[in-house]
Amino acid sequence: MLEQYKKDHSQSVNQYIIVDFDGTVKESDHVIFPNLIGQNISEIHPFFESIHSALQDNNQTHIFSCIHLINTKNQTIITDIIVKTFDGKKLPLIVILDLTIHYNNYQTTAQVRNESVINSQILELKNEYLQEKETFKNAFIANFSHELRDPLTGVLTFSDILKKTNLNDEQVNYLKVIDSSSNYLKQLIEDILDISKIEAGKLELIIEPFDLRDLLEQIEKIFTIKAQQKGLTFTTNFNDNIPDIVGGDALRLRQVLSNLLENAIKFTEVGGVEFNVSLNQIRAQKASIHFQIKDTGIGIAKENQEDIFTSFTQLNNAQAYKGAGLGLAISKFLVELSHSKISVDSTVGEGSTFSTNINFKLDSSYTLKPKKKETTSSKPKSDKKFNILLVEDSEITQLSILKVLASKGNYFLDIVNKGEDVIPRIENSEFDLILMDIKLPNSYGDEITQQIRKMPEREHKRIPVIALTARVFKDDLKRYKKAGINDVIKKPFDEDTLITKIEEYLT
Repeated sequence: MLEQYKKDHSQSVNQYIIVDFDGTVKESDHVIFPNLIGQNISEIHPFFESIHSALQDNNQTHIFSCIHLINTKNQTIITDIIVKTFDGKKLPLIVILDLTIHYNNYQTTAQVRNESVINSQILELKNEYLQEKETFKNAFIANFSHELRDPLTGVLTFSDILKKTNLNDEQVNYLKVIDSSSNYLKQLIEDILDISKIEAGKLELIIEPFDLRDLLEQIEKIFTIKAQQKGLTFTTNFNDNIPDIVGGDALRLRQVLSNLLENAIKFTEVGGVEFNVSLNQIRAQKASIHFQIKDTGIGIAKENQEDIFTSFTQLNNAQAYKGAGLGLAISKFLVELSHSKISVDSTVGEGSTFSTNINFKLDSSYTLKPKKKETTSSKPKSDKKFNILLVEDSEITQLSILKVLASKGNYFLDIVNKGEDVIPRIENSEFDLILMDIKLPNSYGDEITQQIRKMPEREHKRIPVIALTARVFKDDLKRYKKAGINDVIKKPFDEDTLITKIEEYLT
């Protein structure tokens, strides 16, 4: 029985064949190919025609691997073939080793390994593609934003200048339309940049003390007017026990609440909007504040309530309700940064309620920076004439800044539009301040500032440099500071922003 089992289940079958020097079979067992005696070995398979030369060698062993043969059952077998010759007249020996199972197992293993390697390479290529795509997208958004901000700066600046001229009522109304459109475009640019920051993992909260109640009252004033313009009611309820001074990111909180209120007013045609703020609890030097915004608008179907927080998503007809569909996506991310979430409860045709609970730090040592006094007068603060160097390649921005400074009367402006011309101009002239565009043709403003700081004269090391840029990521601001840049004016800017920042360093 054992011999039968060995015969039936052997994984390696060997046939031994003795041939003469011409390949005629003299002796053979019949393990794989029976009845070979008297036949020429080449009759088994054309492969054996190639071994005739090997049969003439004396005392040699030739091994041929992975040879495919057809056995008597018309099955393909995979073999190793050994041809061994001897000295003298001793006849050659041919050994056929049936290693079909071995080769099949090896092929399966190799295939699995190769597939694993290929899949790994495909994944690596996909990751490289996604990284390149992300890099291209971020670079495109940054460059596109930069190109948009220069003309937008011109619109905002000349709009301010026009307001100070003699205009009739019709012209004033035109300017209001221009301002409204400009501010809307500016907000769209900011939203796209915020999404870019979020996807790049560069958007972070900046925790500083601020007056929460003052911020809520500012928001109330703005949206009371917006609601009235649409014929809606706007009611607020800010509980008396809300702490005044808290630690948090006031800018981002304003952004979240403004986005939610903008949507509430946008999607409400009849009725009104409620804005409620209350204290949940104070615990471990943290105040949990509940924010609720309720409207009587068109409502959101339950199956769509998750989709509204996806970027560039707007469930309703875009022609009826303008917007890029970014506000809620940004708000959701900002709230999640504070380890909370936005909840929505809505009924189609009845309205929606958005709410969130946000924790703010409490600290008795918190003090607020004194507010800067608003300048209503266009007269310069002193009679001194200041020399300012503007390094900027955009003619629109050049003209905007020139008009603004010329209207003040105590600024002389020199303009350079190429980075390589900055150092020679500084060497030959004295300047009280430099306005430095960051993105210039073939150079960058922070690199030029580093060169200025390395100049031997002490006054060059101390001259204030203010960057003009749309790139204000946290890493960018660190790089500017390291380069020796004193401050940043974010594009697009208006007249008040420009003058306030300049006067901060010159008067």
